[in-house]
Amino acid sequence: MSAVIAELIRTGRLRKGLNQSELAEQAGVSRTTLHQIERGAVQEPRAKTLCKLASALDLPPEAMSPGPDAWQAFNRDTNPAVQSACDADPGRLSPGEWRDLAGTFGVGGPLTSDGVRQRLDRADDDREALRRLQVVLQTHLREPARQLIDALYQSVQVIPETTPSAKPQLHEPS
Repeated sequence: MSAVIAELIRTGRLRKGLNQSELAEQAGVSRTTLHQIERGAVQEPRAKTLCKLASALDLPPEAMSPGPDAWQAFNRDTNPAVQSACDADPGRLSPGEWRDLAGTFGVGGPLTSDGVRQRLDRADDDREALRRLQVVLQTHLREPARQLIDALYQSVQVIPETTPSAKPQLHEPS
């Protein structure tokens, strides 16, 4: 339970572009307390402390509950531009893709409207590339295409995310 709360707070802090001292000051808790909670060293954080942190992160207090829907509620509450885009065009992505998009954030905070549009455009481009690949795989070019895909896949390293229901991130090897 404390690991989930710790990750919710840390992610919320990073989305707002705050360091621990800044969040602690805004929430009215000590930096040491915040540091201990984020490390997972506090097994049962006080409800009052969690409410203060939720308020400083502009979240409803129930977002700090470690239930199974906590991440979805947290992501929805901390990424309003994604929710607005979903409300405007819900069929553009599957529900799972909208959840994944809500779980991302830009530099220093939540995605902006422009950031959401860029991600949506990139998702559209990726879907079109996959559609074209499916066509190529049905032709005489199937084997060269598979070899190219295998070579490209081996040139990246898959690193799993630590957050629930997040997709693995790809990183170039160092």
